[in-house]
Amino acid sequence: MLRVYFGELREGRLARLPYLGYWALLALIMLLIAVGIGFAVGMAQDMSGGDMQQAQTMLQEKYGLAAAILLPLFGALLLFANLNIMAKRIRDIGLPGWLGVLALVVVSILLSSMVSQDIAGLFDTIVWVLLLVMPGGSAGEAGEGQAAA
Repeated sequence: MLRVYFGELREGRLARLPYLGYWALLALIMLLIAVGIGFAVGMAQDMSGGDMQQAQTMLQEKYGLAAAILLPLFGALLLFANLNIMAKRIRDIGLPGWLGVLALVVVSILLSSMVSQDIAGLFDTIVWVLLLVMPGGSAGEAGEGQAAA
């Protein structure tokens, strides 16, 4: 599974269904991290008698440095994994993987900064749906093997 997320940077491919599964697993991991952070903040707030400022100070004193290092690092790893499976799916469709990802990221950033974040979000959603519905060039050959790896 780690090879799917972090390996085969140039030649890997991913069929539609495995792409959906690996994407959903990443989304679940991100959701669990967000819930865990919210749970920690809520517990700290309860321990400080309901004072949010005191809870933030307590968390920052105990876990500030570790959180400042680990959360961005883990976020970068999840982002890279997401971009890598996207590149594999784009490659399976028959387009250049990382160049396609770069183009999509640039268009999304330009839409977000020049038009609106809502339009950029709509663009990202449309791209995600297209990646799920467009048939791949070798879905039976590379995609099925990727799912078992």
